[in-house]
Amino acid sequence: MIKDRVADFLSIKYEKRLLVFDPGGFSDAFDYPGLLASEGFCVVHYTDVEAFRLRYELEIKNSPEKWAVIIRDDTYVPYDIRTGFYEVTLSLGAIFPKLDETVIARHISDLDIIGFTYDGMYSDKLRETQTEYFIEDQVFARNNVKRFCDLVSASILPADSGKALSYSGWFDIALVKASVEVYAARAGLAIDMSFVDEAFGRFVLADYQKLSGQISSAAPTILPKVFDYIARDRAALIVMDGMSLFDFNILSRYFKGIEYELQCSYALIPSTTAISRQCLLSGKYPRQLENPFSLSKEEKGFYDAAAEHGYSKQQAAYIRGYDVQPSPFTKLLAVIINDIDDIVHGQRQGRPGMYNDITMLARTGRIQALIRSLHTAGFTVYLTADHGNTLCRGIGPLRHAGVEVETKAKRMLILKDFADISNVVMENTVEYPAYYLDKSFRYLICKTGVSFDNKNTQVMTHGGITIDEVIVPFVKIKAVE
Repeated sequence: MIKDRVADFLSIKYEKRLLVFDPGGFSDAFDYPGLLASEGFCVVHYTDVEAFRLRYELEIKNSPEKWAVIIRDDTYVPYDIRTGFYEVTLSLGAIFPKLDETVIARHISDLDIIGFTYDGMYSDKLRETQTEYFIEDQVFARNNVKRFCDLVSASILPADSGKALSYSGWFDIALVKASVEVYAARAGLAIDMSFVDEAFGRFVLADYQKLSGQISSAAPTILPKVFDYIARDRAALIVMDGMSLFDFNILSRYFKGIEYELQCSYALIPSTTAISRQCLLSGKYPRQLENPFSLSKEEKGFYDAAAEHGYSKQQAAYIRGYDVQPSPFTKLLAVIINDIDDIVHGQRQGRPGMYNDITMLARTGRIQALIRSLHTAGFTVYLTADHGNTLCRGIGPLRHAGVEVETKAKRMLILKDFADISNVVMENTVEYPAYYLDKSFRYLICKTGVSFDNKNTQVMTHGGITIDEVIVPFVKIKAVE
């Protein structure tokens, strides 16, 4: 794994003072400053000789703490300071000395599986074409992908199953799970990670109601907080309906020339468009919505929220589709893109089908062109989703059994008053505690891997509480070429 390779290269276990030269921006490929911080290092970015000299004399020189100093350019470092540190130069070539660095740079998203495979290499330094062949023929070989997925799956959850994970801990797990499932789908492998969803479901039932009280400077913890997070700049929010972390993992591989920061947020439960997207665009929770079961008030909710944050009707714009031509007066823009949700509800080939279809969508370049045009127009661009999606097997459709929320998402059932529920429904659902919802209704959520679709059909859908449906990407575009 890349984390272990970098840790060994930096001698994290043995050194207390590190001077890390990073002229190529290795931190863009792997968050080693975060790794250092997690290992107890005080991380300092070296930018000014005199300022660092003062800090070195006052804080670092006689400190018992572990220190890591990162240098991104050729700024001069005095000799007496250098002698007190273990020096190392980080680059892709240094981490993978037997592979061509330019090729590895084209596979930044695959450093973990490359590192996994690299450990078994016994050849000498490979040239560019040989490195490409190594990646395609060995790294992405079906058997190698299976070994990698099995290894990661076995360690994805904490060894201490009784230890409760924080809300942000689930973000890390969701990102790893998405990556593993992308590799499996690419190789045509079926892998079972339902145990992650079952553990996440326990977290939802116990701790999901606390999310509204969580504050993070990195990203909105839960979608109703998005408005508070973006209403600072001239902002454009692109909402990809139904985009999971799996889908974004594929899309982002085609973001050439687009620099971004990936974080995560929690969607609303039930993870339907009507409920979760309204909350995202209105800054409200479901019980505060006029009609959480319909999108008829979505646009109005957006403009009302914009006004509450100081934007006039002329300064805010709600647009559907890629044809976005904002007025020069527009300072807050919401763009709704339905492509992924359409792919989800028409999908009959499971994860491999999603992999192929999202790849085709990415290759059209439409979302990249939209991001570039908005960035060029002076917007700070954000990309997120109202909910994700998950693979299910149909257990049979329901007829007139509850409140109709959304005809395409068949992972949940909303009941009013007392209702006669069949044994099949009770056996395949859990009752959701109505966190943030109108408590005059009952909410039955399908268990992992099942939905109220035609019996034994395989579908991609949403509406439930799996990690793929509930944890969604929240992306800030930093720069475009």
